Amino acid sequence: DHKGPIDDPHTDVTYFDVALEPGAVFTHELRDDMAAFVYAYEGNGTLADKELPTHALATLSDGGALAVHATDALRFILVAGRPLREPVVQYGPFVMNSRAEIEQAFADYRDGKLVLKRAAWVSD
Repeated sequence: DHKGPIDDPHTDVTYFDVALEPGAVFTHELRDDMAAFVYAYEGNGTLADKELPTHALATLSDGGALAVHATDALRFILVAGRPLREPVVQYGPFVMNSRAEIEQAFADYRDGKLVLKRAAWVSD
């Protein structure tokens, strides 16, 4: 029942960073209209009776009950949301919906319009 900083009514995104002790289980119910992935970045576990080793990515597309079991101490992220079902065009660092948008992104980059205000530099 916590609300995070990511709030998108179009995708209803869910983002969890989960830490489990050995033998623990994380469960979460995904709506049927959700697609999701689990990425294990520390430790090992299982998901749907399949191994989930460190640096493994598991994709989920049917919604329903999700259960991740920690074999040893396990850290993973769970990201879920309603798919946009939009066309995707990727070139270089840009991902847009059309070739024309990619070309505009490159033109904006070339013309210095991509970043209008730079972040402040902070050092210790």
